[in-house]
Amino acid sequence: MVEILVRKKIDSEETLGTFISKDYYDRILDTDCDLYAESLDGSCTEDNIIFKYRKNVFTKEEQDAAYAGLREAAVESQNRGMAAGPRGDMLGAQGRGGRDWVTSEELELLEFLSRPDNTDNFEDRTIESIRKRHKGGIAKDETRGQVWLRSEVTKTYPEYHGWFDKWLAGLHNKPREEQRKEAEFIIKNYVSDTNYAQSVMSGIAGYFDRYPRIPYGRATSYTEKNLEKFALCYPYLRKLNQQFKKLLPIRWAAQNDCAQKIDKKFLIDDTVFTTLTVNHNWRTACHRDAGDLHEGFSNICGITSPDGKGWKGGQFILPEYRIAINIQPGDMLLVNNHGGIHGNDALIGDNNERVTIVAYFREKMLELKSWEYESLRKQFVDERRLNKDHPLQRNLWNGVSAGMWESQEWYDYMKAHNMEDPYKQEKTSSLEDFFA
Repeated sequence: MVEILVRKKIDSEETLGTFISKDYYDRILDTDCDLYAESLDGSCTEDNIIFKYRKNVFTKEEQDAAYAGLREAAVESQNRGMAAGPRGDMLGAQGRGGRDWVTSEELELLEFLSRPDNTDNFEDRTIESIRKRHKGGIAKDETRGQVWLRSEVTKTYPEYHGWFDKWLAGLHNKPREEQRKEAEFIIKNYVSDTNYAQSVMSGIAGYFDRYPRIPYGRATSYTEKNLEKFALCYPYLRKLNQQFKKLLPIRWAAQNDCAQKIDKKFLIDDTVFTTLTVNHNWRTACHRDAGDLHEGFSNICGITSPDGKGWKGGQFILPEYRIAINIQPGDMLLVNNHGGIHGNDALIGDNNERVTIVAYFREKMLELKSWEYESLRKQFVDERRLNKDHPLQRNLWNGVSAGMWESQEWYDYMKAHNMEDPYKQEKTSSLEDFFA
């Protein structure tokens, strides 16, 4: 028997980036249930579905194989943004490689000092106004930030503690141009280029789209290095795909339409999923997912080790509907993760192993061309990176440069590898439309 719930959505924006618990739900679900958002006409359709929760969907064998195929995909990550929760006092743990955040106050001071158009003298009133605004700490809702490169700082300031204030105090009697140059030096050499979140155990498997630093579609690092092991999860995902099709046929069909538009080598086996997020014992802060297909649906499942007994706590919470779901090994949750705020309650006790699998179709996969074309892009970038004689070569260069995909170098490379430009027809059509 499936329980049908209809609830009015409650504004819960204040929960984003925070950890929440029982104050934000009034019911824990542990049986089959469908939840719909309250609609004007009172209908319950796939347009206003929030989730479908089903108990004991997967067999023990399917779960054990998925665990073997995916558990090691969950690795330490500092790139999960809001879902990682508040930054805390340090990135990582004190005494175990923890690093100090560059506070908002410090960043604003550096920005003020480094501005070429700032002709004001560096005065106490400016320092005081910035510090008063920031109150010298890290805001509770700050979830990402940059860190100080301690190894670089200590080359000039061996006594690391309090170095920034000492540097700042030493600027008072220096000319404005010297202040600006020193601030620029600090930004360039002492502040990390990477924007971090707190460390969590989370990774991706399957396939991924392009982004500026890695401008080609590809298998994720885990999948590429562990193809045979990764394939162990296929029976589990095939059943998930079947259940998705059965319970949400319209959403599945929309996702399948998109799946048919991309090279099948970017799909995980015979499913409509391109990508998996694998989390291990991670209590997520409230967030909305990004990157998955809007017309589709996310799928969340829980597994544990073959000799495990599940976990206590860790309920999946939707504060906008004041509902928590007690997902356990073998369960399946089809849920609108990109549209709704969600997070987890804390795990209870120390004897837990909670692995969650989020299966979805990444929307930007639709921008990819054939597997062969994307692979050639990767090869091109790698060869540039390794070519010591390349005119753009520099220390730690990743092989990527602005305008590279419109360069004669890339067109010649495609020609040398007998690859037709897949954008040629699109460019021709655009020109014809323009002149028409």
